[in-house]
Amino acid sequence: MNSSKKFVLGFAAAILACVIAVIVYVWMGRIPAQPGMLYVPEGNFGAGVEKKKTQLNAFYIDETEVSNADFAAFCQATGCVAPAGAPDLPVVNITIAQARAFAQWKGKRLPTQQEWERTARGIDGDRYPWGDADDASVANLSDNPTSPHALMPVKSFKRLPAYQMAGNAWELVDAPVMADAATVEAFLKFAGPAGAQMNPPPSVDEKWIQIRGGSFQTPVASAVASSFVAIPERYAAADIGFRCAKTP
Repeated sequence: MNSSKKFVLGFAAAILACVIAVIVYVWMGRIPAQPGMLYVPEGNFGAGVEKKKTQLNAFYIDETEVSNADFAAFCQATGCVAPAGAPDLPVVNITIAQARAFAQWKGKRLPTQQEWERTARGIDGDRYPWGDADDASVANLSDNPTSPHALMPVKSFKRLPAYQMAGNAWELVDAPVMADAATVEAFLKFAGPAGAQMNPPPSVDEKWIQIRGGSFQTPVASAVASSFVAIPERYAAADIGFRCAKTP
C-alpha cells in the first residue's frame, strides 16, 4: 500500500474516532427527560427587584400546576380525601404539608424561591413570564377582560415556558418567612375574613411560607414574579395551589 493511501485511511480513521468520541460524550452527558417537567440548566439569573446575579444548580420543574386529577391519584394511593373539582383544574384548598406529601409521593419536592423565580422570569429577570409589559390579557388575572374570574385548566394560556406562573392559582414555594407584626397584618389584609376567622389567630410564633404568582383574583400589577405573599403554613384557600420540582 502506497503512502498516500495509508494517509487517507489514517485520516478517515481519525475522523471516525472523533465522531464516535463526540457521540459517546453527548450520550453520556444527555439530560434524561422527565415527563411533564421542564429542565432548567445550571447558570445565573437576575433575582429579586434588583435583579441580583444569582447562581443556581440545574433542576426540573413541573410545566403545570398540580391538577385535581394528579392529586386524586395521590389520595387513592394514600387514603386522603380527593378534591372535588374538575380533573384539569389546579388542586387548591390544601396546606403546604399536603403539598409536600404529594411531592414526596411523586419522588419530587416543592421548588425553592430561586427555582420558582428563575422559571418565571428567565435569566434576565423579567417582571412576568412573558416579559416586562403589564399585560393582563395573557394570563388568568382579575383585570383580564376575557377571564372567567375563576380557576381555569392548568394548560390554559400560552406556555412561557411553563403554564400559568402568573395568575390562575397562587403557588406554594418552599421558602420560609420570618414573620413579624407587619407580616401578620399584611396577611390579614390579604386573606380577608378567612384570615380573621383562623383559630387560633395567625401568630409570629408559627411557621410561615411564601406563595407566588398571583391568582385569578389578582391584578397583573400584583402578579410580579419577584414578589410574594407570606401565609401561615396551616393556611389553605380556594386560589392557592402548587407545582413540584426535582433535583437531576
